[in-house]
Amino acid sequence: MIKAYYTGANGAASNKSYLDVISNNMANIQTAGFKKSKPEFSDLIYTNIRGTEGANTGLKSGSGSKLGKVDVIFGQGAPFRTGVQTDFAITGDGFFAIQFEDENLFTRGGSFEVINVDDENYLMYQGGYVLNNEEEPIVLEDNYNLSNEDIGVFIFDNNSDLQQAGNNLYRMSNEDGEFSIAETGETKILQGFLEASNVEVSEEMVKLIQIQRAFQLNSNIIQTADQIEQVINSLRG
Repeated sequence: MIKAYYTGANGAASNKSYLDVISNNMANIQTAGFKKSKPEFSDLIYTNIRGTEGANTGLKSGSGSKLGKVDVIFGQGAPFRTGVQTDFAITGDGFFAIQFEDENLFTRGGSFEVINVDDENYLMYQGGYVLNNEEEPIVLEDNYNLSNEDIGVFIFDNNSDLQQAGNNLYRMSNEDGEFSIAETGETKILQGFLEASNVEVSEEMVKLIQIQRAFQLNSNIIQTADQIEQVINSLRG
């Protein structure tokens, strides 16, 4: 029965990890440029089931599953109009680059703002400087005249080289990862628009129901194993 405990507990832990991913997806439905995540699970070790005389039955017993990795799905979200001059949306591949003190991070969220730093008007995102095609912070004139040609778009050879850094930002996880800067007109940028999250509510709700049922099943396995163990202990007494 101890094996049943472990199997049920491993399954319940995997369900919780899956639920955390779904919860994060659903919490960011209204976050501009957010990309949903998808967990990947792997089976734990299998053992051979022996017959009454130690013969190999050819059957195997599993030990549950574990979370292997969480992939980010970089699918396009639908652009929607805001009419705000400092809002931008990318259609197609590419990311905006944001310069922070320690490193440059990347995002699809284009809800920028103009902040005055040392008497200069900078285009900023979450406290970082938005970079142009020269990989330099964008400085605006007093009239805040801004166009989509001022914004740099960074295209990665492989988006899987990016990992989540929190707050709708990504960092390069692969030192050998490469990116290029889009030429003017190569990538379409919409000014006065934002890109909606690519999370589908109906899809996440279906997954949520499935996970709830799986968690309930694993909980029943643990409960049943406990009841059988109690019966065995009472017989021994």
